[in-house]
Amino acid sequence: MAMKGLEMEPGLIEGKIRSRRQYSVKWNEYPKEVLPAWIADMDFGIPPLVKEGLAEAIELSETGYAPRKLTLDYLEAFSRWQLEEHKVSMNASEMIALTDVIQGFYLSIEALCAKGAGILFLTPSYPPFFSSVQATNRKVLTSELVLHDRRYEIDFDDFAKKAEQANPGGAILLCNPQNPTGRVFSTKELESIAQIALSNDLWIISDEIHADLCYEGSVHIPIMSVAPEVANKTVTLSSASKSFNLAGLHTAVLHAGSTEILSRLESIPQGLRGSPGSLGLLAGQIAFSSGQQWLEETLQKLDVNRKLFFELIEPYRDQLRSEMPQATYLAWLDFSGSLLKPTAQQYLLEHGHLALNPGENFIENGRDFARLNFATEADLIPEMTQRIISCLNG
Repeated sequence: MAMKGLEMEPGLIEGKIRSRRQYSVKWNEYPKEVLPAWIADMDFGIPPLVKEGLAEAIELSETGYAPRKLTLDYLEAFSRWQLEEHKVSMNASEMIALTDVIQGFYLSIEALCAKGAGILFLTPSYPPFFSSVQATNRKVLTSELVLHDRRYEIDFDDFAKKAEQANPGGAILLCNPQNPTGRVFSTKELESIAQIALSNDLWIISDEIHADLCYEGSVHIPIMSVAPEVANKTVTLSSASKSFNLAGLHTAVLHAGSTEILSRLESIPQGLRGSPGSLGLLAGQIAFSSGQQWLEETLQKLDVNRKLFFELIEPYRDQLRSEMPQATYLAWLDFSGSLLKPTAQQYLLEHGHLALNPGENFIENGRDFARLNFATEADLIPEMTQRIISCLNG
């Protein structure tokens, strides 16, 4: 299935990545003939200084319980990063270190939201949005993004109507930049979301894990920075896991926008909140303190892949619609104009030996959709694309 002139190269590159990524679920979930482009991690390694710091800790056999100072260093590094990179003040004393952002969904919903209240979010959506609301026995409320002029937009009439159904004590669960569409919401959009939240007495739980992965022309704006009264109702969740490829170290940050939020969260027993391990805290602290150059270089690689992938699929737009993301390394693919059945993801896996995330996990009736991860070596993008095209051509 390789494109002409690349018969050997993709296989060699794929083999090299596979041999290196022996502990990666991305590369070990499927048989070797399947090219993985699904779960959201990158094939680019990690920042050199992070690697050196972790190697030194292992050399010293430093895998014991983390001291409080290491947690504080991690939170301080994130605080500085947020101020320098995103122009928002988040004091370390207003933060809680967590194992991952998903844990933050559960904790925030349990601590802040009334039993049976509605939790509203945009679809298509990161699957743990659904599962966290369902598992905490709150009501799932969704508002579907609308494709307009080759960009996904919020239907604010529908969004406002759904927010009214959340009842006081509910929440808006926001993902910005948005997963899986890659939208970076503007100040005006965020102000509208915030106003709807305030007028309906709703909390805002904002997943901003992809904030550092915005391409030129798009700027991430933390929703808590819109206005002080918005910050007072906002929980911000983030991590070094996407920006610096550290997901397996399970370390994240929760920022509470008010003392009330922080007090409610801290009322949950520490045993339920848990805490990150020392290696994750160390890696995150180093990444947020010294990873800017590595991140810039990585974004350049991602941008090359992004542009190449969309250039290659554009001639097949009658069967495959997708809009270039403003952020993230993910592409949301719409195969509703094709004959890929019973689901797009299943057909591509069986006939194209390409593993994507199934669209039905992101949106109701999403069988014609799939999510693709293009954070890999650039020479694999044509091979990845050709496997899709071969399926479209039958």
